[in-house]
Amino acid sequence: MAAASLARLSRRATTSTSVAAPAFRRLLSATSTAPAAASAPPPPPSAAAAAAVGADRVRWDYRGQRQLVPLGQWMPKVAVDAYVAPEAVLAGQVTVHDGASVWSGAVLRGDLNKITLGFCANVQERCVLHAAWAAPTGHPHHPKC
Repeated sequence: MAAASLARLSRRATTSTSVAAPAFRRLLSATSTAPAAASAPPPPPSAAAAAAVGADRVRWDYRGQRQLVPLGQWMPKVAVDAYVAPEAVLAGQVTVHDGASVWSGAVLRGDLNKITLGFCANVQERCVLHAAWAAPTGHPHHPKC
């Protein structure tokens, strides 16, 4: 639809000698080919990339699905094997270890002190973890995960 509206422009606008004319021509050519490229389905993920650890265990990459809020010099650290829901918020001195999970609506505030989620620990929906000045908080290692 955008390509059709751009194609209706007069020749005088596309043959102008201004500085914006080459950029406008590139935009016109890119929008006319974009719908064909967008309609192609994405390629399926390869089994070798999904099973990076081994045949019995699949390592998923969840790093792009979370809201991490840096506070001053502190940035939350999340392991590759950890799951943090898209609606969860991690702020400040927060560390999430392998196999741990933080579910929807949970907030981990590490603004006053550090918060550590150990191996296979989880924070369920709509929970808020906030550390006091005097003592850090967190969930310890879970041996039967």
